[in-house]
This record gives sequence, C-alpha cells and structure tokens, in this order.
Amino acid sequence: MELSDDALRSIVAHLAHIRAEYGAVLEGADLVEPNGDYFPDEFKLEPAAVERLMRRMMTYAPLRAELDVALAFASPDDEGAGGGGCGSGACSPADKATKPVVLGGVVETESGYAVILASSDVGEPKLLAAALARSIGRLVLFEAGEPIDPRVEGALSELTAVACGLGILLLNGACLYKKGCGGVRRQQATFLGVSELALACALFVRVTDGKPSAVRRHLEVTQREAFDSALDWVSAQPTLVSNLTRHPATLTDGIFSLEEKKSLFARLFSRNDRRRNEDELSAAMAVPRQAKLRSAEELRRLEETKALVAEALQDS
Repeated sequence: MELSDDALRSIVAHLAHIRAEYGAVLEGADLVEPNGDYFPDEFKLEPAAVERLMRRMMTYAPLRAELDVALAFASPDDEGAGGGGCGSGACSPADKATKPVVLGGVVETESGYAVILASSDVGEPKLLAAALARSIGRLVLFEAGEPIDPRVEGALSELTAVACGLGILLLNGACLYKKGCGGVRRQQATFLGVSELALACALFVRVTDGKPSAVRRHLEVTQREAFDSALDWVSAQPTLVSNLTRHPATLTDGIFSLEEKKSLFARLFSRNDRRRNEDELSAAMAVPRQAKLRSAEELRRLEETKALVAEALQDS
C-alpha cells in the first residue's frame, strides 16, 4: 500500500473522529453500491435528473429530508478548487483553496446550502457520482457544525462521505482513463488519491462487517488492486480495527501503534503450526487412550509392588 505514515494516520484519525462524535447517527451505515437497487431512478442529462440523483444520495447519509439544498452548475471558466487536489491525500492546492467556489463541494446560502457541480462532469456518471458524494460529505460536516480548514475541505468531505457509505462512488472517481487526441489520459475527480480512498473503504468494510466482494465488483483494475492492497493491510491490524469499531475516541489524535505485517512465509507457517496444534489437541481429546498391554512378568512385578506398598502403609 503506497501511503506515507502521516497520510495513513490522518485518514484513520478523521474516520475515528467522525465515528466518535457521530457514531449514533452513522450506526448501520450501508455500503452504497452503484446499481439499480440503490439508484432505481431513470437518469437523463438534465438538471432535474441530477437533482433527483443528489436527493437519492442524501437519503443514504444522516441528513434531514427537508434540508434546503439548491443545485448549481459552473462552467470551466468558473471553476475554483476542482477535484484532483495535490495528489498527496492532504489537501487541494493552496492557491486554489481560497477561491469561493469548490466544484463538487458545497457553499452556504441564506436559506440553506448550494451544491456546486462542474457542468463538464454531468455527462460522465463516475465523475458526477464522485462530485455528489463529496458534496454529501460536506453537507454532513456543515450540519454537524464541524469547523473545517478550507485547505483540507475536499479531503475531509470525501472521508466523511466514505463513513456514510459512499466510498465506492468516490473510489471510482479517483482514477478514470480517457482516450483523447494525445492518447490515453488519466483523470482524477477526487481530492484524495486512489490509495487514500482505498484505505478508507477497506476500513469502512471491516468496521461495518461488510463484504469486500460488494466493493470489488464495482471497481476497475487500478482501484481493485489498490483496494485489495489496503484490505490486506487493514486485515493485519486487528487491534486498530477493533478500536476504530468500539473505541474510536482513542484514535482521534493519530497516535496509535501499528502491528508489524508478517511475511507471506511467516503467516503461512504460523497458520500451519496453529492448525497442527489444534488438530493434535482435538485428537487427544476425542480419542481415549488405550491401556498398554503388559506381559505376564510385568503384571506379576506390578502386583508385588502393590503388595509391598500396602504392607509399608499398614506398618506405618
């Protein structure tokens, strides 16, 4: 898993903070899959359909149904700090973070909020879903009254969306390949990178006791490899997962110990030794020991010994 220690701890710390502060409302958060079960509405390239999609996604987060949320579209000339960020998983570029409009983000209005989308993202389902998921995360932070540094607004909004179950939608938007006149071009529509979002999704799956297969089947090769790598790392951290599940407040400062990952051979031998010991113990408990067959001479000597012991005890 290609993540720095600082990035890893920052991701765990924010997810822990969200669970520690709002665990009650996030209890039972479902892993939202991009299929007809979660998105049964017909989609068309029109504002009304995009708003229906946004409203549908809002129902999967702890947001009030009557929340006043308007939808706005911005052309490329109006773009502020767009998705993609700095690629380090920490924040968007500093010179863009101070601009007022964050595409795929949220701004406050007099009566509620406005979700700002890039008009160029609407025609690409994965870009649109990622932008809306990030917006949902930002709405949750607004409603919770969380003070957010604009420099990390996009990243924290995405992690919050993952905690609400929208991780697959963001992970899909973290890496797209498109053909153009200059060849194949990689596009990133998220502030966090593939590795960061893969780790967040893996943690969500383990904490909620979800099925990794439900994530994998919706991912392209790049995302799937990153998710499998992250899941392998998370599975080797049972203490971390347990604390994130039951005692998230202990992780919010980012100071915690990590268990060393064993090599493949060490895990294999450890597993075999444990299984062999368990098998031997089960066999010993299940099969009664048979009495040893003794010869006539051995039986005679045993009787003589018993008689001598009995005589000694009687004399005493």
